[in-house]
Amino acid sequence: MKSKLIVYPTDFSDCAKNALAYVIAMGKALKCKIKIVHAIEIGGIATSEENPNILLDTITILEEYAEQMLKKLKKEIESFGLECDYDILQGRTLFLKDYMENINPLMIVMGTIGKNNLENKIFGSLAAQTIRNPKSIVLAIPEKAKFNNLSEIVFATDYHIKDKTCIEFITKITKYYKSRLKVIHISTLEEDLEEKQNFISKLESQISHVVSNQKLHFELLYGEDAEDKLLEFLEKSKPDMLCLITRKRSFIERIFDRSLAKKMVNHTNIPVLVFS
Repeated sequence: MKSKLIVYPTDFSDCAKNALAYVIAMGKALKCKIKIVHAIEIGGIATSEENPNILLDTITILEEYAEQMLKKLKKEIESFGLECDYDILQGRTLFLKDYMENINPLMIVMGTIGKNNLENKIFGSLAAQTIRNPKSIVLAIPEKAKFNNLSEIVFATDYHIKDKTCIEFITKITKYYKSRLKVIHISTLEEDLEEKQNFISKLESQISHVVSNQKLHFELLYGEDAEDKLLEFLEKSKPDMLCLITRKRSFIERIFDRSLAKKMVNHTNIPVLVFS
């Protein structure tokens, strides 16, 4: 996590615009430079337009419009005392993946996928690829999320080897915003509650030696369906951000990949910070 760069992909949609407040918030808390990225998907244009001159004119118009919009965004971000630049990319999703790997950002902050926006599909695929990149952190912002100073953050753990590292990273944000951080684990077997409580007590002990924070709390939850229990917890506590770790065949990745993200977009306004 040595990179000091946050990438903000935008297609200028409402989804992307809503993420801007969180881009600025993360830039300030983590002391990072912001890079705005806009992609022009030329594949669809090339398929529908056979005349090469018209194709070039269309791309030029799109680039000029993007340049105007990106300059405005850059100026707005810089008004908060943050360093910022931007890139306009052409190509398909795989090209964007290579681009991200080359610049190796600390974090990508992006709006969740719009239902009727073609370019947002590019970034949706990019987010899915990025989540599987072990170097990446993705902060996904629901369209209706409203930045409110991040007073409470929840980290849902499945006892991953990276828990300590991730909590240390999250505390950089909580210290800046003086947030409460609640670490939770959901057990689906009643007979495992004692064992799980020992696990979470051990994690609390390990973290307390490294992170000195009176606003750090640990809690064990029980529910027959972990996904529903997590959503129930989020609806009740209404935190300002949920943090997860993804890994193959893990509890967190299963619920995130299957339907949690969709349910959260439909039923909650909570941003999700995803570690890989």
